[in-house]
Amino acid sequence: MINLVMIAPAKPIISLIDKSFKQDYSKHFQLTIRIALDGFSFVIYSPEKQRFVGIEHYRFHPLSDKIQLAGMLDEIMMKQAWIVYPYQQVKVLVDNLKAVVVPNPLFDEKEKGNYLAFAQAFQDNSRIITDPLKTADATMIYYLSNVLVAKIKDFWANATIRHLSSAFIESTLVGNKNIQQEPVVFVHVRNQAFDMLVLTDQKLKFFNTFRFNTKEDFIYFLLFAMEQQHLNPEKTPIQFSGAIEAGSEIYTICERYIRNIQFEKRNKSFDYSYMLETLPWHQHSLLFNTSQCEL
Repeated sequence: MINLVMIAPAKPIISLIDKSFKQDYSKHFQLTIRIALDGFSFVIYSPEKQRFVGIEHYRFHPLSDKIQLAGMLDEIMMKQAWIVYPYQQVKVLVDNLKAVVVPNPLFDEKEKGNYLAFAQAFQDNSRIITDPLKTADATMIYYLSNVLVAKIKDFWANATIRHLSSAFIESTLVGNKNIQQEPVVFVHVRNQAFDMLVLTDQKLKFFNTFRFNTKEDFIYFLLFAMEQQHLNPEKTPIQFSGAIEAGSEIYTICERYIRNIQFEKRNKSFDYSYMLETLPWHQHSLLFNTSQCEL
């Protein structure tokens, strides 16, 4: 048997932390974490000052399973002990591609396994998790690895674990409350997948996750979903966040077919350290916006 040894990145590709963050006083701060097979992100927030004071982001070659992911967490925690210090609150957003959203009027807790069976095969050594989406009046259902849950709780006993898409839905609804009237498409790009959400009259009209391999796949699924929702790409604005940037292949092909493309802007409900001025904002906005919604 070949023993594959994982090596965590020696340094984060982004490390922007204000000097106001004192590790010895970590209990005065909140930590939001993104855990995915291709990387981790950590955002530090001061609830007392309503101010974000730091972010660290690690990227690595996508791992094959949750056991490797738990091992990679171990390696990074050994190098960055401050991440596992006690915090006032810890939110962990798990980034996986298989989940089901069920409107609450149709949701029955006893049937959650059957709902999930429509989307994916049974997963061994996993539990079924349900995230309440209060603003959307819906429930997110997904599998979560027992190994990963145990590792998260070892590091952060008070952690609240939620699906990344749950944070995307709830933070988008809260952030556009009393603002948006006409239909708007929100797209959060991940590693070879994207979440698409349509709001009309401040209500969730559509949500789905699409996998893609090429830029042609991306634009096909996006335009097809818009067509099914009777949205005109010449008129309906699209707001991008996540792993996309101006000039990329995905962005360039979207420009051909969609007239109004925007990147998500900084949330004005919070204050931010000057250290975060250089941050490519829309790429990490979901982690920051999670602080404004109940999850």
